[in-house]
Amino acid sequence: MDMICPHCQAKKFRGEPPGMCCSGGKITFFGTTATMQKSGYMPTFKVKGQIYHRVGSLLPLPNENHKFLQIYFMGDEEQQVNQRCGNTAGTRRNIVLNLQRMFHQHINLVKVFKTALERMPTDEYSIVIRADKRPAGEHERRFNAPTVDEVAVIMVGDESDRRDIIIQKRNDSLQHISGTHRSYDALQYPIIFWEGEDG
Repeated sequence: MDMICPHCQAKKFRGEPPGMCCSGGKITFFGTTATMQKSGYMPTFKVKGQIYHRVGSLLPLPNENHKFLQIYFMGDEEQQVNQRCGNTAGTRRNIVLNLQRMFHQHINLVKVFKTALERMPTDEYSIVIRADKRPAGEHERRFNAPTVDEVAVIMVGDESDRRDIIIQKRNDSLQHISGTHRSYDALQYPIIFWEGEDG
C-alpha cells in the first residue's frame, strides 16, 4: 500500500483503480461538513450536526411484506430466505442463507431486537433520554414514551450533551450505553462486522 488518494488520503495498492475509496472525492468522512444523502435514502448520521436514526417498525403494516429489519422476525429461516431472495431478482439463495445463519449465530444485537419484539405485545416500555432532566415538580411517568408499534427517538439539544441511553435486558437488568457505542457498527454494517464484533 504505497499509493495515497489525493481526495481522502486513503492508502491504496499500486494497481487499485482510481475512485475505489471515495469515488474521486464524492464521498465524505466524519469530521467534514458535508452530509451524503441520495434521493429516497434516510441518512443514519449527519456530520457536525445532530444525529438521527429511525429504526422503523419491527413488524410490517397489515397486508404488507416484511422488509429490512422486519425479516429477522418472520419465523423460520426458510421464510426469511424466501423474503430476502424475493426482494431482488437473481439473488443466490445459498449465499443469502449462509449470511443469514452467520448473522443469527454471531451478531448479538439481532438477539436483542428479537427480545424487544417478544416483549412488545405484553410489556409496556418507557424511553428515557435524559433521566436527570425531568421538570421539577412533575410526575416522573408523565414524561414516559407512549406505547406504540414503532420506536422513535428525537433528541434535541447540544450535540455535546450527555445522553442516557438505556437497554432493558431479558433478565430485567438495565444497561447504560454511550451515544457513540461501538456496537452500533455491527448493526449498520453486518457483513463487515459479521461476527458481531465492535466497530
